[in-house]
Amino acid sequence: MSVRDELLNLVETVAEQVDLPPVDWVYVPEPDPGPGRHTEFGIVTLRDGSAGLYYAWLGASQKGMGSRYKPDEFSGSHPLELARYCAGADEADCSLGLAAVNAITRHVFRQADITPGDAPDSMGILDITSTDHVGMVGYFPSLVTRLRNTGIRLTVIEKKPQFHKRQDNFLVSADLQDLEGCNKVMITASTLLNNSIDEVLEVSRAAQRRVMIGPTAGFFPDPLFERGISAVGGSEIRSPDQARQHLSANQGLGDSARKFLLSASDYPGLNRMLQGLQR
Repeated sequence: MSVRDELLNLVETVAEQVDLPPVDWVYVPEPDPGPGRHTEFGIVTLRDGSAGLYYAWLGASQKGMGSRYKPDEFSGSHPLELARYCAGADEADCSLGLAAVNAITRHVFRQADITPGDAPDSMGILDITSTDHVGMVGYFPSLVTRLRNTGIRLTVIEKKPQFHKRQDNFLVSADLQDLEGCNKVMITASTLLNNSIDEVLEVSRAAQRRVMIGPTAGFFPDPLFERGISAVGGSEIRSPDQARQHLSANQGLGDSARKFLLSASDYPGLNRMLQGLQR
């Protein structure tokens, strides 16, 4: 079973055992990766204030989301209905579905009194040393610059051809097989949207440490931890209304969100959390 299918199964189980609040509102920006734009996220918010993000800059596959969906029609619906959107092959649908999964996850965490700790520096998550060969799935420009400045060997997997290069200890490639020699790997949460996560996990299975990072990594981590991911770093929306205001004004999330890190060793597991939350 794929990670995405297993994740949806977990949400189905949650809906059977927990009274989930309905969807309150959905924010759907029109994707526009132009210069100076910051509105790269959409939001699904439940009636209790639990919220989940989705990434809205995946390119042509999401084009027209701002006119394709009528956000007001989602208001009052059961969040499982929206979460099921992530089962399809369409990345726009999957974006909304994954945001609903993230909102449901946030609700369960709040009810179970689970609060992941604040995220340390991204490089600190991997405990990088000079002898490591770091792999990165998804091109994070600021992090790439920092890692290159350390002189370590770095391999980045990125689909966009304008980033591709080979230089000394630095490789940017579209070929996932180039991850095979990496002993520490960072994986972007967008691999769930394009459904490449299973292949990424398979190719990187020999790595000493693997983490998933990205603002949209707010879903139940059980399928990832079961497959050897060491930690998940995402973003928690503290104030959904403030987040929507920021994004609507073409600003970043700012203090409406916080970055968190959840390690496999600190996570009790969904089954244990549900034991105290059943109807």
